[in-house]
Amino acid sequence: MMMAILMTIIALAVVLYAAAMVFKRRYKMRAEEVRNQVESIEKASLDADFAKLSRMTLSGESLTEVENMDKSYHYLMNRRLPEIIEELDEIDEQIEGYYVFLSKTGIETTRKKTMDAISQYRELAAKVSRIKKQAESHQEAVKELKDKYQRIRKILLTKNFSYGQSIDALESSMQNLENLFEDYMKVLEKGDLKKTDEILSELRQKTRVLETALDKIPPIYKNYKNVYPEQMTEIKEAIRKMKEERYEFEFDSEKVISETDDQIKRLDEGLAKIEVEDCELLDNKIYENIEKLYDAIEKEYNAKLRFDKRLSYFKDFMEHARKQERELLIELDRLSMNYVFNHNEPENAHSLDDTLKRIEKWYQGYENRDEEMSICYSEYYSRMLENLQNLTNIEKRQKEIFDSVASLFKDEQDAKRAIQNFDAEMHRLKRSIDNLNLPGLSNEYQQYFLKVSTEIVDLANDLGKIQVDMDQIEHDLINTQSDLDVLEKKTQEIIDASTLAQECIQYANRYRGESEEVANAQKEAIRLFEKCDYIKSLDTIAHILEKVDENSYRRIEASYKKKSKYQS
Repeated sequence: MMMAILMTIIALAVVLYAAAMVFKRRYKMRAEEVRNQVESIEKASLDADFAKLSRMTLSGESLTEVENMDKSYHYLMNRRLPEIIEELDEIDEQIEGYYVFLSKTGIETTRKKTMDAISQYRELAAKVSRIKKQAESHQEAVKELKDKYQRIRKILLTKNFSYGQSIDALESSMQNLENLFEDYMKVLEKGDLKKTDEILSELRQKTRVLETALDKIPPIYKNYKNVYPEQMTEIKEAIRKMKEERYEFEFDSEKVISETDDQIKRLDEGLAKIEVEDCELLDNKIYENIEKLYDAIEKEYNAKLRFDKRLSYFKDFMEHARKQERELLIELDRLSMNYVFNHNEPENAHSLDDTLKRIEKWYQGYENRDEEMSICYSEYYSRMLENLQNLTNIEKRQKEIFDSVASLFKDEQDAKRAIQNFDAEMHRLKRSIDNLNLPGLSNEYQQYFLKVSTEIVDLANDLGKIQVDMDQIEHDLINTQSDLDVLEKKTQEIIDASTLAQECIQYANRYRGESEEVANAQKEAIRLFEKCDYIKSLDTIAHILEKVDENSYRRIEASYKKKSKYQS
């Protein structure tokens, strides 16, 4: 029993010892990591940087900021970091002694202090870097601005002729810049970096404005001095001559000229004040107005050339259309006595006449104009082109109307011949039926024959009217022809059925004595024949013949067709 307890105690001791060794290694590694971080700060010393800053001439807020940074840095390096090292030494002793499990809290606390120290160090390093760069940027700015001002002075001295009335304002702006630059240099020498930043920003902005003016004014001044005066003189002279020759424009040219002169005057004032943006806007407006005037001059000049060139052609075209219109109206008036118009031909022709009158009125207005009257030739030429298209459309419609009525007489004669043919065909059909000496015809056939006859008579009567409606006549001709075709078919059916029925009845005599069925069928076929139902009569006798003598009907039918073909 005692031995078991002893073994348990020994085993527990071994486990605790092993655990202590594991935690000892882990905490020792963590403490070592923190120590390395502290040492990395100590190695990355900012002493040299702060020494350089201390040698700089600083003042104002910049000096206060650097002094505070220096205090914070030395407190960090001489107080906070040594304290962290001491704490790490104590932790190492705990880890090596019997307080290994107590060292965990100490390590976490020290690690947090170290992270805070690192954060403070990085913040100080960033501020040092910013101030150094700020100082360097001002040194670069001084060189940059000196070079720019030297270049600007050279431009103003050697190219002052390119700036005209702007030169005085440019010189004044340059002098103001140099005065501001002197103020900047004084503040920079005192070391107030914050204030120098503000002045430098203003310097750069005003320098950009001056550089922009130097770049943009020469081409604008060139337009003002050399281009626009010459163009305006040319435009005014051209418009004066065109006015004398009674040209007119689509817009008030004098108003645009006056507006442009005023813009040129304002451009002069803007250049003197180096109001670059306003000058650019005015320059563009002047350019647009001058282009507008040049375009108008060219447009009216070319329009007159084209108008004069096509005027004779227009007149001939118009007179030709009038001649055709006169002939069309006469022809329609003549035809209206004999024919009905169904497609508004007279109305359409008079509508063309109205359009033609408006065109003639416009032309006469030009020909009879007051010689002192001014003309906008672009508008007249545009109207001429419009009227030429109207004349083209008029002649096209005239032809269409002519074509639609030109065939009326021919169509009437064709209709008369068609009716004669209908009448001849009706007589032929009647003779064909009469030649068969049939006992009669069915009411249905007689009524249809009468219907077609009546249609033909009505057609003849319609053609005999004072005013003939050829559209209706043509419509009725088509219907009558269709009905006549049906009548021909019905007539041929009667001829074929009656003839074949008689031959089959006669052929049935061979079998009537031998077959009562044949005798009865023959009797029924004769009865139907006498009642004028020739098709049913044929069906009755043909059916029984096929039963007693196979293919007999087919032979009779074939013989009939052969004989009919030979006779025809």
